[in-house]
Amino acid sequence: MSIRKLFIIIALISGVGCAVAQVPLREQVALGVRVGGIGSFVSFSPSVPSNMLFGAQGGVACRYISEKYFGVQAEINYLQRGWKEPRYNYQRTLHYLQVPFMTHIWFGKKAFRWFFNLGPEVGVLVGEKAPNIAELPIPTDEQGSERYKAPKRFDYGICFGTGFEFQTKAGIYQLEARYDFGLSDMFPNTASDEFRKSSNQNISLSFGVLFNLLK
Repeated sequence: MSIRKLFIIIALISGVGCAVAQVPLREQVALGVRVGGIGSFVSFSPSVPSNMLFGAQGGVACRYISEKYFGVQAEINYLQRGWKEPRYNYQRTLHYLQVPFMTHIWFGKKAFRWFFNLGPEVGVLVGEKAPNIAELPIPTDEQGSERYKAPKRFDYGICFGTGFEFQTKAGIYQLEARYDFGLSDMFPNTASDEFRKSSNQNISLSFGVLFNLLK
């Protein structure tokens, strides 16, 4: 199965979840914030010796539930992505704005719920931080590598996460672990280019607080 087909399937799953959530049962509209940590790397092919880069994330989330066990959740997040190359003491931090649109599946009682989030995401590179490669012990013949050049600004992929939440009168408190699987390449990937694949990958752990707008 091609990556493009996988992305389409995930988008369709989210669309089905959205359609199901439109059946009135017990509506809940919640709005809140998410903060946490993120560990990211870039999947290069051919591979590049690199380690995970740890950073921060944060954003706002809006969730709509109108069907038992199903809902939809959309977010606007800020992510610190990138990678590290210990052999050269090279670290590149990429700042993204990311918008996931996910099917929200939950199980449990009113107070305690276990949930899954799954759906497509798009992102835009809004800034980056990297050292001057001329000041690092990088061989001269490798300083021209595509991975040291400006990456593409647009990014897309799929994300899936799981966690649990407590619903109280004061708010909805949740903890979620999530994996973001990049489907686009950061650098050119034609036959004449250096890399066939250079996609963003990251895992994250976040704490969120949502407030039910329908009392």
